[in-house]
Amino acid sequence: QVYHGGLGRFDGTPTAFSNKKGMSQLGPVVGTGSPDLFVTSLLDGFSDVRKYSRKTASRNWKLSGSYATWLKGLEKLQGKGVGNLQRIHAGMGELPNFNSGSNCSVKILGPIEETFNGEPALRYIDNTNVRSMKSPSLTRNGISTVQRIDIGKVRILMTGDLNFRSQALLLNKIPATEFKCHVGKACHHGSEDVSTTFLQAMSPLATLFSSGDNETHAHPRAKVLGMAGSFSQTMASGHTEFLGLSEPKFKAPLIYSTELSRSIALYEPDKLTKGSQTISDATLSSRGAGDRKGPEMPVKEWLLADNLIYGLINVRTDGERVVIGVLKEGENAGFQTESFKV
Repeated sequence: QVYHGGLGRFDGTPTAFSNKKGMSQLGPVVGTGSPDLFVTSLLDGFSDVRKYSRKTASRNWKLSGSYATWLKGLEKLQGKGVGNLQRIHAGMGELPNFNSGSNCSVKILGPIEETFNGEPALRYIDNTNVRSMKSPSLTRNGISTVQRIDIGKVRILMTGDLNFRSQALLLNKIPATEFKCHVGKACHHGSEDVSTTFLQAMSPLATLFSSGDNETHAHPRAKVLGMAGSFSQTMASGHTEFLGLSEPKFKAPLIYSTELSRSIALYEPDKLTKGSQTISDATLSSRGAGDRKGPEMPVKEWLLADNLIYGLINVRTDGERVVIGVLKEGENAGFQTESFKV
């Protein structure tokens, strides 16, 4: 079963919002004006993928791009390993068709479904100039599915790519207590476009930042790392004392980041060989993120990294105790873990 927030990506020509309508990458935008703008061309299931896969006499736009390719690929696999595509939203309560057979449930807290002229709608939160209508990143990210995984007493909140505007919408529609958690995934890899009120509502004991090394956004941002610690719960475990200074030993707050949980050793290359042939005075070029061409330099000016391993954060819980581990340095070093009981 494939669950998603309901948005598509379409090839219609973007037009700025005026006279109560506009056209964005996400389809027609309707409403009375910001902030009351909505997208109604939603994908409830594979029937809508088929519907929007081609233009019609009354609609000169259709699904396009890599997301459309992915959706069409899933549609072809329906009944052959894929059940159905289903749009989920906060009003559904718990994740449909999910039965773990244990004390585990998944509660859907986002996105927020609203209505416009009697039709299901998702709020469009970007600005309404042509540039933003072409690439409405705030709305695309803000319509992330938000799930709270409850395992026994433990709450784990998955926040997707939420931003300030989408968090404001969530807090406007859902009691803040629903977002309180013990373990929280940081929004949008650690972007600083977040609500401190939302972070305070989460108040986790541990915050996990998932961020790829090969990206240009410099995530996670230092400000968000600081706020994550500032707005998290604290948990003490015993005391430590020396020379009259006595203070609690804290087990939390905890901050884990895939960018920080792993480092590398750099080496100067000795020589470049091809088979048994040594190539001297070779010039190498690199390829960066998104297939961007990197610099060309003599091999002696490069630094090489071996055994490059992205940071890995591992979370386990039995519903009362939470164990979180990160890879330790060194060969066969295993995991370094912290644990707490709720």
